[in-house]
Amino acid sequence: MTKESCGKSIVGPMTWLMSVALAVSAAMSFSSGLSHPAQADEKTGPAGAEEISLADRADPSRVTRVEYALKIEGTLLTPSQTGTSEWNLSSTGKFAFEQRRFASDATGPFAIRVVRRFATAESESIVGKDHATSVVLPSQARLIHLYGAEYQLLQLSPDVRLTRPQVDLLQIPCDPIVATGLLPARNLKDQHEKWNADSWVIPMLVGVDAAVSQSATCQLKSLTANQAVVTFEGTAEGVVTGSATKVTLKGELTFDRTQRFIRSFQAVQSEKREPGPFSPGLNVNATIAWTQTSAAPASELPDTMPEQVPDERKLLLTLATPGQVLLLHNRNWHVFHETPEMVMLRMMHDGSLVAQCNISPSPAVPPGESTSEQEYLSEVQIALAERKGVVKSSKIHGDINGWRVHHVRALGKANDKTLIWDYFLCTAKSGQQTSLIFSYAEEDEKQVAGSPEQMVGTLTVRANRPKVALPR
Repeated sequence: MTKESCGKSIVGPMTWLMSVALAVSAAMSFSSGLSHPAQADEKTGPAGAEEISLADRADPSRVTRVEYALKIEGTLLTPSQTGTSEWNLSSTGKFAFEQRRFASDATGPFAIRVVRRFATAESESIVGKDHATSVVLPSQARLIHLYGAEYQLLQLSPDVRLTRPQVDLLQIPCDPIVATGLLPARNLKDQHEKWNADSWVIPMLVGVDAAVSQSATCQLKSLTANQAVVTFEGTAEGVVTGSATKVTLKGELTFDRTQRFIRSFQAVQSEKREPGPFSPGLNVNATIAWTQTSAAPASELPDTMPEQVPDERKLLLTLATPGQVLLLHNRNWHVFHETPEMVMLRMMHDGSLVAQCNISPSPAVPPGESTSEQEYLSEVQIALAERKGVVKSSKIHGDINGWRVHHVRALGKANDKTLIWDYFLCTAKSGQQTSLIFSYAEEDEKQVAGSPEQMVGTLTVRANRPKVALPR
């Protein structure tokens, strides 16, 4: 991997700390951990001592404002001819938003339902001496709906489609809504009592997609009538976008006992991650600090949001490919490498790499014309010769969303596995052509099925690369 491709892999500091993934893990039990209405009042114990309640409350009439800062220092590890190359890494993130939280009958992470309006959402990263990248959430995408899910928060804009870098940007470590899970799910008998967070909390706080093991211990540091200071320590081992990782988290939070929310949070998150199929390795320390205050209800912040997660089509992400062509893809696809001539996507399912897609411009033809079937078949067969692949089918679709699409399927063998290659040559009426090449093992065909057709069916030519988010 070159220095340039390293930069693409960490387009924002949250991209590699909290990337979307679905990986095999030990079963998690999702007990209540976000709202505890039955335990909201303090009670008197058998000995007459007043029990301590640190229960937050989900009140949709209340708006809070969060100021969040993140700083990451460490090294990024990439494969090289001599073993592993190390690159100095420095990254910062800054976020400010107002949020409204809604009550839910669900438990555990599925109880999360929040609407946010971002005033600031940006990150900057420097790899090596001078390779800098940055991500800023565009103004059109500042309204965000959050839903709890099994592994990470599901975030989307009701107004525009997000891109992969924007989704990764929003996956902030120690998200304030997830940090609520560190509060005890029961009334405490005294100030010396310790408690454990539910099994989903630490993995979601630190961005581990599937935890093989996790632990969390919390206890009171100090207590007054108005506030409680809680210290916490946690660890998690598991998978992040296909890479094995070990994470530790240590910090403290201040709970406002009058307003019933976490007022401040400070933590240090340390991570050692192995290089994987989607991202380089890491050895980093992240310092996270945020504050939360009551805010006057903002007219720009909706007082309602859908109870159910939108259907899959509304969750599709936008990708601007070389050649000024746009397409939509599902959230299992991640940008692995990008140059001015080609973008390489990789698809993950259950924590494993299952498919790859290379997208690049093809030579244009005169308007209204197209590359002949035999000419494209010859090009495919030349590419297959090195792989000892064989063409199995060739079909031309005259009009898919305004594109002529020539689909060639080929089969081959590698490492005792049958491989499938799906070649798509897409020709616009203007003569502009785009090539999409999907490759995957036959045993993974079920997981990939429908994705190539969905991506090809959403191709759009734009006169200029979009400078603003695309409307839904």
